[in-house]
Amino acid sequence: MPDTLSPFPDLGFGLGLRIPHYAHILAHTPQVDWFEIISENFMDTDGRAKRNLARIRDHYPIAMHGVALSIGTVDPLDSEYLRKLKGLIDFASPAWISDHLCWTGVAHRNLHDLLPVPYTEEALRHIVARIKQVQDYLGRPIALENPSTYLEFKHSTIPEAEFIAAMARESGCHLLLDVNNVYVTCYNHRLDAKAYIDALPLDKVAQIHLSGHRNYGTHIIDTHDDHVVDEVWALYKYVIHTAGRTINTMVEWDDNVPQWDVLYAELDKAKAAAADAPHYAPLPELAGARARRVNGIAEPLDESQLRMQEAILVGAKIDSKPDTWIHAKKQFAPAEQLAVYVNAYRYRLHEATVDDYPVLKHFLGDDAFEGLITDFVNSVESAHFNIGRYAAHLPGYLARHSSGDPFACELATLEKSVSQLLDPQETIALEPAHLEGMTPDDLLQCVLRPRTALRLLAFDFPVNDYFLAVQEGQFPPPPTPERTFVAVFRHEDVVWRMALGENEYLLLEKLFDGTPVGAALDELQAELELPEDELGSQLAHWFSRWMRNGLLAWREYTREPCTRNIA
Repeated sequence: MPDTLSPFPDLGFGLGLRIPHYAHILAHTPQVDWFEIISENFMDTDGRAKRNLARIRDHYPIAMHGVALSIGTVDPLDSEYLRKLKGLIDFASPAWISDHLCWTGVAHRNLHDLLPVPYTEEALRHIVARIKQVQDYLGRPIALENPSTYLEFKHSTIPEAEFIAAMARESGCHLLLDVNNVYVTCYNHRLDAKAYIDALPLDKVAQIHLSGHRNYGTHIIDTHDDHVVDEVWALYKYVIHTAGRTINTMVEWDDNVPQWDVLYAELDKAKAAAADAPHYAPLPELAGARARRVNGIAEPLDESQLRMQEAILVGAKIDSKPDTWIHAKKQFAPAEQLAVYVNAYRYRLHEATVDDYPVLKHFLGDDAFEGLITDFVNSVESAHFNIGRYAAHLPGYLARHSSGDPFACELATLEKSVSQLLDPQETIALEPAHLEGMTPDDLLQCVLRPRTALRLLAFDFPVNDYFLAVQEGQFPPPPTPERTFVAVFRHEDVVWRMALGENEYLLLEKLFDGTPVGAALDELQAELELPEDELGSQLAHWFSRWMRNGLLAWREYTREPCTRNIA
């Protein structure tokens, strides 16, 4: 029977909000009941993504779906993550929030994957307690998604669906039922998909996911990069028919994202399937012969997670003896099951890094760049929940790497600044209207502050010129040393680069350290031993350029004619 006390509204049929479709959604406001966002794409940024979300939120209900809560890890709950998650909840006013039954890392590492938990009484007690903590902190119930998994722990003692049912019952959380994940997991582990669904408390299901996958014969990987297959549609119909209600349903398509019309057609299929739920096709027969479980195996949850994490991080460098702790499958050996996670970890970090350094790739060449990134991923571990922060470590690693010549290091530093400045909280730009009534003497006594999303960079090579030439499709030769200076900053959600003269750069450094304008001019004049007022004569030109390009910050509460501080 439906849960009449559910705190989750019935919204209908939704889609995942993905960047390639923003322009179409904002221009045409298509008929979609709601959109689901990936929480981590918005909770650690104050850039364009968040402003686009605000525009879409004005027209559609939003659901938040996370990938980094790590409810199953033995590490303490991440207070920074929860604080930012709650901030996004306040911003987005979602209809509900969800995450996954999984863990993403231990010992302050983050593997950026939805890793499986062993289904034991210890794990159940641990996860139930953590769900209660999260729900108390957020002041609302959450929904957790059933995983798609590629291995089973030998020491698991509870069938997955029964574990999930007990988790929901004992914690008070709700469920996000990913029907494709049911199919993937049952295929990989030779389970009965109908029995899996029948074991779940469907009255606790707040939302359903549908998506595509890749079938490799021996196993399936949940890729979200293709159409929903017929077998999953049959399971979806069975879920709706058995639940006796049309549950909030969403289509996920995260890789190889198609044109809007293709995705929208998939949503129409979901509506038609829900309407025709009583006529579900024969369900896929996935249950098969399973190797006999070895009784008497027991392992603490923390040891289990540390061992799996170490096996993923070191990859083929060591033999983690997967046969001793992973349940064997016919034609899908324990080592092959583990390899899915080993490869996925490296793939995710690789993709997150290469996208931020296209000019460095141009300079190094494809082979050298690929070798650098491979070494980087194998050597540098990730700790932050936002995978976008991982690539920021590349310049430091490159400086220690065999291919890290000085120009390549500076080029990586510039590209890092360009990519990372998309996210910081922005401050209001100082404009001429803010300075009305000020005299030149007032200005000389003011303290000027930079916009939050601004970096001053000094280089030993003409890095910005090379960067610009590559962007324009040229093939510039490696440059010769030349001292150059650049301001990298975000203005109106676009990251800009502005070449600076050396004296201009040195003055900005002093100003941004908090030195009043007049004092900064005097100090720099003395340090450079320049004729009196030489810098002062250039200040009007520089100040006009800084204002025009939005380098300086203004805080709205600074109303009075310069209290010797513009901030």
